[in-house]
Amino acid sequence: MSSMDGTQTFAPGGVGLVRILLVDDHAVMRAGTRRFLEDERDFLVVGEAGDGDEALALAETLEVDVVLLDINLPRIDGVKTARLLRERRPSWRILILTGYNSEAALHAVNRLGVDGYLMKTSSDVELVAAIRSVMRGNKVLCSMATSLLDQSSAQEVTLPTPKEMDVLRALARGRKNKDIADEMSVSVHTIEYHVHNLFLKLNATSRADALMRAQRLGWLDMSEPLC
Repeated sequence: MSSMDGTQTFAPGGVGLVRILLVDDHAVMRAGTRRFLEDERDFLVVGEAGDGDEALALAETLEVDVVLLDINLPRIDGVKTARLLRERRPSWRILILTGYNSEAALHAVNRLGVDGYLMKTSSDVELVAAIRSVMRGNKVLCSMATSLLDQSSAQEVTLPTPKEMDVLRALARGRKNKDIADEMSVSVHTIEYHVHNLFLKLNATSRADALMRAQRLGWLDMSEPLC
């Protein structure tokens, strides 16, 4: 059964099939991954996306069991894509498959409760085993991810409030405290209070430092320039 764009789709009633969505901006990588995954009789790639926007659009129409998601995506980065997919499709298993070796990104997606984190250097056998494992409800981490999470002594970052996020986005646009206060119809003192709390939550020493840390944690899109 095929969709209008030629992508094979899941036929209802196909017992035991694991339906997979590939999200990676490299078409060659997607094609290679698709070929060896579909060598497994119970695996079916039901869709492909080259960025976060496409993945979120497919989330509206596809039935998926496992998403193989890259972190370093254009337009909407993988951390934000994972968060939005988790909100919209909580039953989907999300398995990070990436060459983007970032401790900050690992911690960010780990806090989102993704089901696994593998490097693209993992073997085909390891990836197949990881998909089967997350389908059984397990969490799968490659040795690099396990080591980084075990060795980390940093405290969990407290998430920003909605108001703090508004202030953070304004800071990212280069707004000064007074400008933000005018835009939000609050006092400058209130904005200073929000900025102070953001610095504490991010363990930041300056606005530039806060913005970079927030971007690495997925609070701001990695693809968007700061200021």
